[in-house]
Amino acid sequence: MVGNSLYWLLSGNWFGILEFNLDRQSLSVINVPVEIIDVGSCLLTVMQAEGGGLGFLFISENCIQLWKKKTDCDGVASWVLGRTVALDKLLSMNSKEGSQSPRILGFAEDNNAVLVWTFIGIFMVQFEALQFKKLFKSYCWFRYYPF
Repeated sequence: MVGNSLYWLLSGNWFGILEFNLDRQSLSVINVPVEIIDVGSCLLTVMQAEGGGLGFLFISENCIQLWKKKTDCDGVASWVLGRTVALDKLLSMNSKEGSQSPRILGFAEDNNAVLVWTFIGIFMVQFEALQFKKLFKSYCWFRYYPF
């Protein structure tokens, strides 16, 4: 939930974000940036952006990108890249050690943290402080709903 709307990730042959506006009782679909349309759902999650508003996290290679939806003075909405966090540097991963890309397992809105599976373990990464905590080692990954 962001503001007065609920959001869900739409995945399959195409990616987008489904919005249900509680005030207007209406549904709409929000397109994501073209460069991430063909990714798997484990690489993308909807969240509240820094400073409020709609955002999403996206893993590209060994980096997590935080995107935010911005509206200009004419009311035209677009996505802007807010911040990029290099996981391989933050978590001291050697990209030659593992062959699988990191995966987003879940996002905890209350503490602005994401659960990330990597080939060296499952981590909780907090973006504001750029801190991480290794939770455990796992060779498989699943979706989680942290609270």
